Amino acid sequence: MRRRSGIGNALRALACVLLVSSALPVGAEEALSDLAQQVRAERQQRFERVVLQASARIESGEVEGTQLAEAFRNRAVARNYMLQYAEALQDFSRAIDIDQVNAQYYEDRAITYLKLREFDAAARDLDMALGLDPKRGSAFREKGRLAFYQKDFYRASQEFSRALQSAEGDQVVYAVMWIEMALRRGEIGGQGPIGVIAAQMQPGQWPGPVVQMLAGQMEPEAAIESATTINPKQTLMQQCEAYFYAGQHYLISKEPEKAKAAFQAAVATNVTEFLEYDWAVQELEQMK
Repeated sequence: MRRRSGIGNALRALACVLLVSSALPVGAEEALSDLAQQVRAERQQRFERVVLQASARIESGEVEGTQLAEAFRNRAVARNYMLQYAEALQDFSRAIDIDQVNAQYYEDRAITYLKLREFDAAARDLDMALGLDPKRGSAFREKGRLAFYQKDFYRASQEFSRALQSAEGDQVVYAVMWIEMALRRGEIGGQGPIGVIAAQMQPGQWPGPVVQMLAGQMEPEAAIESATTINPKQTLMQQCEAYFYAGQHYLISKEPEKAKAAFQAAVATNVTEFLEYDWAVQELEQMK
């Protein structure tokens, strides 16, 4: 999940190698793999163009101040998606050097530190972002993810709850799912709002099946199958996101091998824009 303007309008994973589900007919994996390769190549070309354009703007000497800072940020974001974390980190730092009161830049750099598993540095930058913007829900989201990565599930639930306070639209749904994951992974007593959200989701509304799965109202295989649409790419997008949350369901259910396969499927999408991608990578790292 990355920033979304509304449920159903999000850019989700555009490629997915199916590893743990029978959601598609036998033999579909090969076709999906071909589509995955095609989309991956298109995305790589798009990010490379962004890097080239931002680099030309930076090196032109024609922009300065906040415009120059934004050019460094644009290049850093693209490099993050291309898994060039060290280079992205340098660019975010340059942006911060130029504009030291931009909360977005500190949050961006914190996300890169999180990908590099430099947790102390990520925490410092998130504190800076919140110092500049105390109601910044996305920074609370990242603090929750940081705590989750460190297996401090109680703290994660608290940070996700803070993110929920300022969430709107589909961000409410995802914040509730993260709270539920943290409570159940940490075996923390108390009732989260997942049941309320599940009851409010409309039929066919994504990520309704995933919400139902986390609420115990649907099996993971059925949730993935429910992601199927008449549009192959849309099917891939919705199924790919479902794999990460299916992996969390399996961990909660004490089924680590199934969880591992689900996380592998999520990572195989190569949808590096989404926080679920790195989250799945991190879960696999801890399973080694």
